[in-house]
Amino acid sequence: MRRAFRPKAPGLLIGGRPLLVWLLAALVAPGCHSESETEYKSASEPLTVQLIHPSIRHIVRVVEQPSFIESYERTSVFPKVTGYIKKWNVDIGDKVNEGEVLCTLFVPELVEDYGTKRAKVELDRRDIELAKEVVKVAEADLEAARARLEEAKAILGKYQSEVNRWDMEVRRLKHETERGVVDPQILLESTNQWKSTVAARDAAKATIEKASAEVISSDAALSKARVDVTVAEADLSVAESDAKYAKAWVGYLTLPAPYDGVVVARNANTGDFVMPVLGDPTAMQLAPHLAPGGTAAPIYVLDRTDIVRIFVDVPEEDADYVDVGTKASVLVRAYRDRPISGTVTRTAWALNVKSRTLRAEIDLTNPESRLLPGMYAYAEMIIERPGVRALPVKALTHRGDKVYYWRYENGKARRTEIQTGVSDGQWIEVTNRKKPHAGAEPTRYQSWTPIDGSEQVIFGDLSTLTEGARVRVAPAEDHT
Repeated sequence: MRRAFRPKAPGLLIGGRPLLVWLLAALVAPGCHSESETEYKSASEPLTVQLIHPSIRHIVRVVEQPSFIESYERTSVFPKVTGYIKKWNVDIGDKVNEGEVLCTLFVPELVEDYGTKRAKVELDRRDIELAKEVVKVAEADLEAARARLEEAKAILGKYQSEVNRWDMEVRRLKHETERGVVDPQILLESTNQWKSTVAARDAAKATIEKASAEVISSDAALSKARVDVTVAEADLSVAESDAKYAKAWVGYLTLPAPYDGVVVARNANTGDFVMPVLGDPTAMQLAPHLAPGGTAAPIYVLDRTDIVRIFVDVPEEDADYVDVGTKASVLVRAYRDRPISGTVTRTAWALNVKSRTLRAEIDLTNPESRLLPGMYAYAEMIIERPGVRALPVKALTHRGDKVYYWRYENGKARRTEIQTGVSDGQWIEVTNRKKPHAGAEPTRYQSWTPIDGSEQVIFGDLSTLTEGARVRVAPAEDHT
């Protein structure tokens, strides 16, 4: 019987196959089996997840920012007038009280001008007194003129009566003379007497007209005298205003401290020529507190240090939660290692468009003046949000600038866009969510609706979730 020829294979044979073939099959088979099994499971079994509801929590977030200390007020003292420094009284480091004279200037022309204005005030006061006396004289003249007028009117009545009497007498005598009863000489004498009384009456009328004119003249003189008083009083007001103006300029010859504080810079020297705006142009270029360009040097610089201000630039994401009254603490290591408690005193309200930060200020009392302006500080502002709906940070996903959570709906996962608030790093405030239209596709939404705590939110490994994926709910765990 003839045997079949088989080539000799190297190595051992198992089941008629070389050992190498079995080894390769063994290495490849587990991987293929695992992949197919995973695909089978992922296609057939839903992902196991846990559910959580937005719960009421007290979220506390601490905003930490480096800062610096500045005096509550810093004032650069410049001269108002051009002149020479006559005397300077304080130096750097000196504590001064409000109103204390820091230095005096020498401007003699201002002093002389003020003296002239004061003398003019005194002269105008005398003019008023004189004008008032003239008024009194004019009033007396008017009264005398009125009396003369009344006297002239009375005399006119007397003479008018005489005229009437002699007129009747002449008529009677004329009738009697015609009858031959009375001598014509008697009629002539009576006629002359009548003419005399008529002349006296006319003179009385002229006297009345003259007296009336004198009354009018005296009344006008009185009115003028009263106007002169008013003018003199107006001149006095102008003179007093000029004197006050000159006095104000003389007041600028002394430079007082605007408040209780400490002198932090002095550029005053005896005999220095100083000017408004520029201050002391002889100050060295390296002198402190020179204006930009080195052209303006204040005579003095004062700091008010009973209160200091801490400046904190709050990032935009926290700016909406920092307001007046927000709790804060300030650590100044150069002063002591214990934080100083305080509150936010004021904010700029608007963000800096360049840095996108909100300027907040914290006022601290500094009775011993131990907190020095310029010291480095570290500020913490405590944002408290009590009684807000919150979810664990791990329950949220992000896509660009949008925030989502996965809600459980009829055994499937649905991604929902939400709005969030403050976070403490573990929990985050959730405020509103978008609600899909009834019967519409999940990607179409209507307006925002508040989150009320009834939402079933998927919690766990969210990296493998897809929209509409089937999920299975595991027993709830405590996530507090």
